Amino acid sequence: MLTQPYARRQVDVGEVAIALYAAGVSQRKAAEVMSLLLGHRYTHETISAITDQVLEAAEAFQKRPLPEEMAFVYLDGFFLKVLREGLGVERAAVYVALGVTPKGERQVLGFWLLPTENAHAWGEVLKELWERGLRRVLLLVTDGLPGIEEAIRRVYPMAGWQRCVVHMVRSSLGQVRSRDRALLAQDLKGVYMAGSRQEALGALERLREAWGARYPSLVASWWENSGALLRFHDYPQVLWPYLRSTNLMERFIRAQPAGLAFW
Repeated sequence: MLTQPYARRQVDVGEVAIALYAAGVSQRKAAEVMSLLLGHRYTHETISAITDQVLEAAEAFQKRPLPEEMAFVYLDGFFLKVLREGLGVERAAVYVALGVTPKGERQVLGFWLLPTENAHAWGEVLKELWERGLRRVLLLVTDGLPGIEEAIRRVYPMAGWQRCVVHMVRSSLGQVRSRDRALLAQDLKGVYMAGSRQEALGALERLREAWGARYPSLVASWWENSGALLRFHDYPQVLWPYLRSTNLMERFIRAQPAGLAFW
């Protein structure tokens, strides 16, 4: 059966209310707009009740007990424009923890809205995960934020730490002349795509021979961080593509709707 011309599409009233509020529209104005668009009278008290329900659900999700064990936990953050009650729109860091169970199931462990990203804040996030019941983590995968390894050790001293190779490569390529980037990228790929840790160390030695004189601090950084960068070699090879970077987390973040959040 063909859809009738101009037939009204089914609309989730809650989604409309949240979208308007998140876009900075006052509850009273949102009620007026929804009344005009949807042909039904809404009061600002109704809009307030809807947004309160969403916030309560988010708070319950954030405080729920966690499983005692996760095989892998990915930590990453991104920046978002946030509408804060009474303060207007501002830029804030959204911290996200994504867990993978021993059975391979992915779970969002939590999200946190903070003014900026730093290791101290991540330490508080990890403490909260512990307090909510997560006691054992086999491996944590993060970027190379200064102090992040120490923050992990304070809460999960027995966990392994994998430093994201992709973040390291991006940082390295940003430090060199443009004419050197393609060749250096190929040599770096020889390190993290090696078939064994021994082969990777051999590739690091060749990296030092080829680039050590021109970019000594860059090459030294790869050697100094080689343990964390190559930690994925401790696990079955089939898992390496998922463990050597936070790409799994970044794909999750990219899948989320863009725009404003409200808090």
